[in-house]
Amino acid sequence: MESKKFTLMYPWDENGYKPEVEFELGMCDTGFTMHILVPESNPRREETKHLNYVHLDSCVEWFVNFAPEICDRYFNFEVNANGVMNVAFRKDRYEFQLLTPEEVESLGIEAVIHQDSWEISYIVPFTLIEKYIPGYQFKEGMAIRANFYKCGEKTEQPHFGVWKHPGTPKPDFHRPESFGEIILK
Repeated sequence: MESKKFTLMYPWDENGYKPEVEFELGMCDTGFTMHILVPESNPRREETKHLNYVHLDSCVEWFVNFAPEICDRYFNFEVNANGVMNVAFRKDRYEFQLLTPEEVESLGIEAVIHQDSWEISYIVPFTLIEKYIPGYQFKEGMAIRANFYKCGEKTEQPHFGVWKHPGTPKPDFHRPESFGEIILK
């Protein structure tokens, strides 16, 4: 699969803070790769334990349904600049199953802080997807449904960016019906 890049809009902008985050989705032999570059100096990064509320920190998020033709659920991958991640397999905002700490560790999350930016990289193994979506098999040309986000609820400049606008007057990321289609080639 050739890598694909995604950029965000900030439809709920209240303070002019709109970091131009770059999400790059790719694939390797074992799963999907994600690399995120965030042009942000001194990010808030209070959370230090996986499965906590990293969305309060400076956070980047990828919500994805890897098999919309056979499954109505999605994963939410939310990670702060420390490389601390909150991950769940969800039907919606209220009905979900958190991944185990061992499953989160299996993503191989790498975080790098630079002077004026930070980066996150990780891999979502096919074996992890298959565990939650029995019968899943990657096929070239298949479609996934996803959305990409940047947020920071408790940062100096609270902000909420999105790739595909959910059509809500306030930020609301748990809207799988607003996910965009991505064709994997």
